[in-house]
Amino acid sequence: MLQRVSAIKPIRLANTISRCATYEVRAYSTSGDDSAKVSAVYKRLGVDLSDASLMTQSITHKSFSHGSLPTNEKLGYLGRTFLQMQVTEQKWDKVKSNRTLRSSVAHATATDKLAKVARSMGVDEVMRWKAASSTDSKVGEDSVLAHTMEAIVGAVYHDKGSKAAREFVAKHIYTY
Repeated sequence: MLQRVSAIKPIRLANTISRCATYEVRAYSTSGDDSAKVSAVYKRLGVDLSDASLMTQSITHKSFSHGSLPTNEKLGYLGRTFLQMQVTEQKWDKVKSNRTLRSSVAHATATDKLAKVARSMGVDEVMRWKAASSTDSKVGEDSVLAHTMEAIVGAVYHDKGSKAAREFVAKHIYTY
């Protein structure tokens, strides 16, 4: 029963989400072209965040700014934690063992799956990152895309709350 998991609310997970949701968002400017592209991707995703800088932050990987701009690390952590909780709730009564549950969560939140979702929504066209080298750029790009998708989930959760984040995840991530 899904309600039973919701009633339990693991304290550790709840504390993690609470700490992540209270971080300070620093505003910074982007060019008009970039803002329009980012807005278009968010519109395609069906998300209307109240803070435009949060949108840009969610697509900015730490390799892009080298500490000079806010990055998507905290949002990614929040989104990844939220995704894991959602998958756990969905699979709770359907699996018999902890091992199977962990495997299901890992499979549902795998890098290749999240990267595929991000590509299908055009996130790869707007994400801001710098590849380490040309030899492993495909692997690196998938990893950054997956992290960016997690950050977008985190941004939705942070700005719109749990209900909107659940709807976003159900619409875009559990369809694959």
